Amino acid sequence: MLGYRSTMCSRQHTQACLNTSLSIRQEIQRFESVHPSIYALYDLVELVPDPLLAQQIRDHVVAIEGNAFGYV
Repeated sequence: MLGYRSTMCSRQHTQACLNTSLSIRQEIQRFESVHPSIYALYDLVELVPDPLLAQQIRDHVVAIEGNAFGYV
């Protein structure tokens, strides 16, 4: 019986690791698909002539980036 229990725990651990790996790969894919657009926003902000407005937009982009990727 102990052997069966050890095998089940090992299988559960393996499945948990596979689920975690899949989640990490999906998050990397999401990050890679969105991040070019975020960089483009930073480039566009540099074209805003009003420094106060540019900073406000930049702050919003930083907040979006932080919320989207768990940096905040």
